[in-house]
Amino acid sequence: MKQSLKNALQDQLNQSLLFAPCLGINVTLKDEKHGYWTAASGFAEPKTRTPMSVDGQFYIYSITKTFTAIAILQLAQNQKLSLDEPVTNWLPDLPFPPSVTIRRLLNHTSGVPNYVSLETYLPAVEESPSVPWSYNKVLELTCHRKLDFEPGSSWRYSNTGYMLLLKVIEAVNGDTFANVLQNNIFNFLGLEKTYVATEIDTGDLVPGFSRELNSNRLMENVIPKYHPGWCATGVIVSTTSDVVQFYDSIFSEKLISAEQLGDMLQPILTDEPPSSFFRKPCYGLGVMLDPESEYGKKIGHGGGGPGYSTWVMHLTNFQGRKLTMAVFCNTSMGLYPLLSLTNDLLFVLGDA
Repeated sequence: MKQSLKNALQDQLNQSLLFAPCLGINVTLKDEKHGYWTAASGFAEPKTRTPMSVDGQFYIYSITKTFTAIAILQLAQNQKLSLDEPVTNWLPDLPFPPSVTIRRLLNHTSGVPNYVSLETYLPAVEESPSVPWSYNKVLELTCHRKLDFEPGSSWRYSNTGYMLLLKVIEAVNGDTFANVLQNNIFNFLGLEKTYVATEIDTGDLVPGFSRELNSNRLMENVIPKYHPGWCATGVIVSTTSDVVQFYDSIFSEKLISAEQLGDMLQPILTDEPPSSFFRKPCYGLGVMLDPESEYGKKIGHGGGGPGYSTWVMHLTNFQGRKLTMAVFCNTSMGLYPLLSLTNDLLFVLGDA
């Protein structure tokens, strides 16, 4: 990428951050026309005003769902499972009808209740951030009750569904979720700063700030006390550059075949309202989709949880070219401020 464009992008990033409720930010983009750019703005820590580094490691939260979907699609490609078989073929103790299939867990049409929506979930995280619920407790609270709707008849986001997919991956492979992703995705792509988090961070991650985990609602670095096990779906640690490489590899068919990619990109209309960023909000298998974006198909995923807000997307036709971008912030702030910041950077690229 030319230095003049790098400078323009950095200036815009610095300016946009002033209007975002975020302390610091990392961005990486791969532009088919202009090349590669990775940058940072703001601070990693407020007291010392330590600048944010360009290769900081974050919990990517629900972006992990794309990795989970790829691991399932690899199993389908290798004929080790079928997307349309009942999940109970692999998890026989679940009290589900055969219509709760692996595909419906992937695209959130299974009707399995979402543990994050339970009234007791967020208070429990606040009260005991270092001691997460067990898998069996989540099962008891969500999977031994009535489904939210008849499988296949509606759409509702379900983290519980992805917790079950994690268990399917382990059952089929006879190995842990962390090892399967490490061997089949991270090592294969050379993602050296990416791994599945299983314990409280001991200082490797970027400090992450939130008001969610104390009763006084004071801003604090929650990463030293937050256990990633509260994400029963599994949660990955990564960088913007590693996640851009991962997403780019999906669409260059390095990880899955064209057939599996076609399955992944079949859109299901969600219950989200249209917006300036999602004209037609849809979901595929582990990815958010907008088939009516001004850039052709818009494919990506957001992530949010204590300390971090994250976003990655792949555009199939950004002014006639492909573009992949990841944006991570070290503050809990929700998805839409990130989308506005992303639009600011796209405006600069569009003029280049």
